[in-house]
Amino acid sequence: MGLEIPEGTPDRGPGARALFIVLMIFTTLITLIRVASKIITKQRWWWDDLFAILSWAAEVTLLGILFAWVHFGLGLHEDFVAVQNSAYLIHGAKLFYVGVFIFDTSICLPKISALFFYARVFNAKNRSLRIQLWVLGGLVAAWLLSAYLVTIWQCDPIARAWNTTIPGKCINKFAWYTATATISCLIDIWILVIPIPLIMRLNTSLRRRAYLLVAFCLTYSVIIISIGRMGATIQIIPHVEEDMTWKLTTYMYWVTLEGSFSIISISVPNGIALVKHLRGHTKRPSENASNSKSSEHQYEFNSRPNYSSVYGGKASISGNSDSQELCSAAANYDGTERTPGDIRVMTNIHVQDRAGFV
Repeated sequence: MGLEIPEGTPDRGPGARALFIVLMIFTTLITLIRVASKIITKQRWWWDDLFAILSWAAEVTLLGILFAWVHFGLGLHEDFVAVQNSAYLIHGAKLFYVGVFIFDTSICLPKISALFFYARVFNAKNRSLRIQLWVLGGLVAAWLLSAYLVTIWQCDPIARAWNTTIPGKCINKFAWYTATATISCLIDIWILVIPIPLIMRLNTSLRRRAYLLVAFCLTYSVIIISIGRMGATIQIIPHVEEDMTWKLTTYMYWVTLEGSFSIISISVPNGIALVKHLRGHTKRPSENASNSKSSEHQYEFNSRPNYSSVYGGKASISGNSDSQELCSAAANYDGTERTPGDIRVMTNIHVQDRAGFV
C-alpha cells in the first residue's frame, strides 16, 4: 500500500517518475538502434558492443530501483513520510544503498565501451594510444572496485547505512562522494581528449579535421552531465541528512541523466552508420539506374576478414568495418574512359601512419 498524499503536498515524485520513464525509453531505443545497426550493416560484434549492452542493463535496473523508491517516498519531505509510515524511510534507504552499486556500474561500463571503441577505430599499434587505453582501463576498474568496497563498509555496523537509529559510525559521505565524482569526471575528460591529437595529425583538410573532432566530442558528450553531477554533489550531499527523500530527488536527476547519456553517447556512431546504410538503399530510381550502368566499375567493402590500406603521404586510410576487403570488378574493365562520377567508393574508415596509427 502506497502513501496517501493529500492535494497540495509538496511532491517531486511525479516529475522524477516521468524522467525515469523517459530515460528508460530512450536508452532502450538507442540500444535497439545499436543492435539493429550491427545486424543490418553486417558489422562484426566486438567488446564495445558487449559493454554498451551491459551498460543499458545496469541503467534500466537503476531506473527501476528509483522508480520503486518513489512509491516509498522519494520526492516527499522526510517528515511527511515518517508520519505516514516510518518503515518506508528504511525501505527507501535500502533501495538507495543497492542503487549506489548499480549507479557506479552504470557509469563505468560506458567508459570501458568507449575505450574498446577507440581500440577498434584507432589501431593498437600506436604505443602511446595503447598505453593510455590500458591505464584508463585500469583506473576505471580500480575506481569501480574501490566504490564497491567503500559502499559496502561505509558504516559500522553495515546496517547503519540504511537505518540511522542503529548505534555506530559512518564515513564522511560528502568527502567520499565528492572525491569519486571528481575522479570520474577527470577520467571522462581524458577519454574525451584521446582522439584529439590523432585527428589533428591527419593529412586532410582543416574542415575535415574539425568535422571529425566535433563528431568524436558528440560521441562522448556525457562529460557535460558528469560536470553537472559533480556540482550537484557539492551542493546537495552535505545537506542530504536534513531531508533525505526530498533533497536526494534533485541529485537523482543528475545520477540518472549521466548513466543514460553515457549509453546514448557511445551508441551515436552506430546510429549514424545505420542511417547512412538505409539512405544508401533508398536512392531515387533514376540514381539507382545510373549507378547500375557502372556497377562493374565500382569499389566497395564487403564482409571478409582482410583489412586493406591505401597509403598516401603522412597517413593512410583503412577499412573499419570489422572484416572488410576492397573488392573490384575492374578486372573486366574494357578500356572505356570513365568520369569520376562513374566510380562510387563506399568507406567506413580510420586512419594510420606507416608506423602504426597516427
